[in-house]
Amino acid sequence: MRLVVVALVLVALAVSAEKKKKDDPSNGFREDINWVSGLEQAIGIAKDLNKPIFLLIHKTWCGACKSQPSFTDLKREFNSSPKILDLLNLTPEFVMVNTEDDDEPQDAKFAPDGGYIPRIIFLDTDGNPLKTNNEKRYKNNKYFYPLVPQVIEGMQRALEEFKGLNGEDKEEKKEEKVEKKKEKKKEKKEEKKDKEDKKEEKKDKEDKKEEKKKDEKKEKKVRRNDRRYLDKRRRRMMRRRIRRIRRTIRRRRRRRKRRRIRRRTRRRRRIRRIRRTKRKRLVNKYLNTAIRVEGKEGGAVRSLHYLVTRRRTN
Repeated sequence: MRLVVVALVLVALAVSAEKKKKDDPSNGFREDINWVSGLEQAIGIAKDLNKPIFLLIHKTWCGACKSQPSFTDLKREFNSSPKILDLLNLTPEFVMVNTEDDDEPQDAKFAPDGGYIPRIIFLDTDGNPLKTNNEKRYKNNKYFYPLVPQVIEGMQRALEEFKGLNGEDKEEKKEEKVEKKKEKKKEKKEEKKDKEDKKEEKKDKEDKKEEKKKDEKKEKKVRRNDRRYLDKRRRRMMRRRIRRIRRTIRRRRRRRKRRRIRRRTRRRRRIRRIRRTKRKRLVNKYLNTAIRVEGKEGGAVRSLHYLVTRRRTN
């Protein structure tokens, strides 16, 4: 009997939990968001309030979500993300709808690129999807938003698109243009200031360089009067003098050598000339004597040849 009673109690608790789930439009997501129970009701509210619709489609089961982030991960993101406050601040601008299992709308326009889950689609007041999607990050699953920052970006873009459709953002655009012009003027002024500051910095650098040069000149003058500097200068001067003296000595030696060589050549030339003259004189004497003795040219030439060869041998 006890077991029967326990089983009845558990069945009653399960039935009550299912009723609560059916009555709760959040379906496991945050309860501090004003969720609407159905899509039809959301469309009526959106027409009355002139707001876009935030449609979240998910399932309690997820057999195909094992290889990618599932709706359970999205629930965790909604509960634990540090940027959830930004999302909560944007929710009043939308009519929030959370469909689960059989509550999913069966129209094909709510699954334009497939029936994957979870999907977040932004709708206008007539229930037609807006162009806003997450195609940059997921080309094959355009309406897949696994992280809260991505959801926030999508909500902001959907608001801009919805306002553009209704023409309510004209004044805001004008204000933005005026603000942009002001910002451009400020930027131009800042650029001018920066240019002037750079010019002043360049002038300061040039002035510093000139001052350094002047200081260096003064230091040089002071060093000239310093004893150490004078000693170094004297050494340099002595080295230069020694080099000059050595050069002069070398030049003089070269000149002496040249003079000696010239004298030798002159002496040799004189000696050669003297010998030539002596030979000529001897030849003339012997010719005269040979002609007188023999009286014939043939014999004289022979005797002359004999005498010259004898002279050379002697």
